[in-house]
Amino acid sequence: MSAPTHSKSLLAPAFSGHSSSVAPAPEVQLRFFPSPAGHQPQAMSLSVNGRNHVIHADPETTLLRVLRKDLQLTGTHFACTNGRCSGCTVHVNDRPTRSCRIPVHVVLGAEIVTIEGLAAREGLSSRELHAVQRAWIDEGVPACPCQAGMIMAAAALLMENPDPSVADIEAAIFLDCRCGVRPHVLRAIFSLAERLKSW
Repeated sequence: MSAPTHSKSLLAPAFSGHSSSVAPAPEVQLRFFPSPAGHQPQAMSLSVNGRNHVIHADPETTLLRVLRKDLQLTGTHFACTNGRCSGCTVHVNDRPTRSCRIPVHVVLGAEIVTIEGLAAREGLSSRELHAVQRAWIDEGVPACPCQAGMIMAAAALLMENPDPSVADIEAAIFLDCRCGVRPHVLRAIFSLAERLKSW
């Protein structure tokens, strides 16, 4: 299955020579993890970061649990577990989605991108960072479990709205993290938005 073509990109001109699609790797058979509910697991095919994975899980298992336990993609974090924070945010068909609240069967057939695949989605190499990740570093956003999800939410926001207001950011990203990252995150997003105007 070929990866989707994205019409919007946060690539700087320096990276414009890279392809905007990622060629999928062969399907991978993964090891079994029991369902938390104790139901009979089912074999399902899930597309994550441009690769097709066969998983065995209860269809009602949350996408977050499948990503972390079955696929070992631990950049997506458990935080509030009720969808009120941004820590578990991934992209599902380019839309920011709280993975702690959505059963895995709902996203079968969708293209899922996690923080591990965000840069590759833009055609960048494994040694390069996505523009939002670079902005986080440039502005010194403190590390905490929410940051991967906040980066994913910010990337989705800037693809839809390259010049967001504070209200736009607050609607897209839960900023009331107990680690006190709000001012740093706002600076990172506004700084990147300014640079986007000249790209």
